[in-house]
Amino acid sequence: MEFKWLETQLGEFIELKRGYDLPNKDRAEGDVEIISSSGSSGFHSKAKVKGPGVVTGRYGTIGKVFYSESDFWPLNTTLYVKDFKGNHPEFVYYFLKTLNFLQYSDKAAVPGVNRNHLHKTWIKVPADSSGQRKIAESLSALDKKITLNTQINQTLEQMAQALFKSWFVDFDPVIDNALEAGNPIPEPLAERAAKRQAMWAADNEAAPERLPAETRRLFPDRFEEDEALGWVPAGWSSGCISDISEINAKSWTAKNSPPSVEYVDLANTKNGVIEETACFGFDEAPSRARRVLSPGDTIVGTVRPGNRSYALIGEAHGQLTGSTGFAVLTPKSKELVEFVYLAITRDEVIEEFARLADGGAYPAIKPSVVTEVKIVIPGYSVLLCFNKLLAPMFTKRQSNFCDNYTLKKLRDTLLPKLLSGELQLPDAEAAVDAALEAETA
Repeated sequence: MEFKWLETQLGEFIELKRGYDLPNKDRAEGDVEIISSSGSSGFHSKAKVKGPGVVTGRYGTIGKVFYSESDFWPLNTTLYVKDFKGNHPEFVYYFLKTLNFLQYSDKAAVPGVNRNHLHKTWIKVPADSSGQRKIAESLSALDKKITLNTQINQTLEQMAQALFKSWFVDFDPVIDNALEAGNPIPEPLAERAAKRQAMWAADNEAAPERLPAETRRLFPDRFEEDEALGWVPAGWSSGCISDISEINAKSWTAKNSPPSVEYVDLANTKNGVIEETACFGFDEAPSRARRVLSPGDTIVGTVRPGNRSYALIGEAHGQLTGSTGFAVLTPKSKELVEFVYLAITRDEVIEEFARLADGGAYPAIKPSVVTEVKIVIPGYSVLLCFNKLLAPMFTKRQSNFCDNYTLKKLRDTLLPKLLSGELQLPDAEAAVDAALEAETA
C-alpha cells in the first residue's frame, strides 16, 4: 500500500492542550483514570476528557506518551491531545512516541515542554486516516503480545511468592505434618492449623491442596522456639540474608573498568522488571554506574525503596552494570537464587525498607539494612526441592522478558523507518507477523 504523505506542522496535525489541576483533597472515589506525566496516577469520579485520548508529560517525566481508550483526567503536569483533527488517535499515540520532546524543553530549573514550540515542529505523516490506522494496527499487535507476556510474568511472580510464603513464612507443610503426627501446634500457628483442618473436614472445594507425600517427607513434623524468630520448624535455623548471599560483591574501579557498560538505573527497574538499559563508554557513564551484575544476582533499590526498584538478573540479560543505588545480592549457591530473590522482595520487606528510609529529599536505607533482614533457613533438601519447582517458572519469566525486549525494539524502530521511507507498510507488516510467529513457535 502506497501512502500519500503530508508534510506539515504538528499544530496543524493535532492540537495539544495543558492538563488540569486536581489536588488530592478534591479527588473522589471513582473509576476514571487520572494521568500524570509519569502515567496512571489514581482514579477520580469525574472525567475531564473523552477517550480515546493521548497524553504526554509537560513537566517531570518528559517524552513518555500514554494512550487511554476510556474517558480520563489529564493532570496539569501533562499535555493532552484536545483535537485530533480527523487523524487516527492510536496512530497519533505511536507518532508522538517518535518525537524527541527534550529538544523542545526550556532551560528552567525544572525543565518543561513548551507547547507552542511543539506546535511549530515540522512533521511527515500519512495524509489519510486509513493509512494511519493500518500502521497503528501493526504496532498495536506487538503491544498486545507484550501485554500478554507481562501478564503471564505477573502471574508467575505471584505463584512464586505464594509458594514462598506457604513454605517459609506460614510453614504450611510443617503444620500438616505436625497435625498428622499428633504433635502440638504452637499458639501463633494454631488458628491457621485449625482453619486448614476445618476445610479438609468439610471437604471444602477451596481447601488447600496437600503436598505430595514424597515432598512432605522433606519437611519436619514439629516446631521449636527460636530466640530471634519465635516458632520455626524443628531443625531449621534462623539467620540473616547475609548468611546465604554476599552483598555488592563486585564493582568496577579505575583498574578493572571495561571499555563500555550497559547500565541499569533505579528509575527503569520496577517490580521485578528491568524496563530499559543504556549503553555508555565507561568514561562517559554516570558516576553511579559501578555495580557489576551477574546472572542470579538480585538487585534492590536502596534509594526511595518504596518505589519497588528490584529485579532478578537472568542469563539472557548478559553483562550489566547497576547503579550504586542498588544493593546487589549474590547467592552463595545456585540453588539459592530464587529463595534469595523472593525472601528480599516480599511486600512486607519492601514496606519495611520504605518505613526505615530517611534522608529528606532522597530517603534511603543503608545496605546493611538489606543484609540484616531476618529469615528462616530450611534444610538443604527443601531448598533443593524449592529450586527445582521454581527454576522453570523463572526461566519462563526470563524468556518472556527477552521476548518483550525484542518486540519493543521492533515496535520502536518500525515507525521511524516507515516515516523515513526506509520501509514500506507491507514490509513492516511482514516483520510484525514474523516476530509474532516466532513468539508462538
